[in-house]
Amino acid sequence: MKKWILVLVLAVLVLGYLAMLPDDPDTDKLKLKGVNFNTSLEPSLEAAKSQGKPVFVYVRSEDCGWCKKFEAETFTNKSVIKVLNEKFVLVSIDVDKQKNETRNFRVRGTPTEIFLDPGGTEIKRIPGYIDTRTFLETLNEIV
Repeated sequence: MKKWILVLVLAVLVLGYLAMLPDDPDTDKLKLKGVNFNTSLEPSLEAAKSQGKPVFVYVRSEDCGWCKKFEAETFTNKSVIKVLNEKFVLVSIDVDKQKNETRNFRVRGTPTEIFLDPGGTEIKRIPGYIDTRTFLETLNEIV
């Protein structure tokens, strides 16, 4: 009887572990409308340094209405998509899932758009929603 209990406990532990494994091996990626983001900061900073590109850090929340508005308007704009994909390394940070990064960036609300130089130093920060035209002007200013 004790042997069966041990087997049952081990089976539950193994199944629980397997259930926690990600279905998608690319879990450090996030697609928002027409833009693909990394969700891991450190590899993105390394890529920016090696490619000589600035970093666009988009801080968001799944429940944020202004984030959804920004994403629907801005990340569907062909000019924005082109500039972001060609000229920046892209990172998205979820304030609910990535609390350390949120604290490190001193984010007070969402959305927050942060631009870093290739070395990781902050160039510009936009707290809150920004319209597509102004955002595109900011992108072109930075590159």
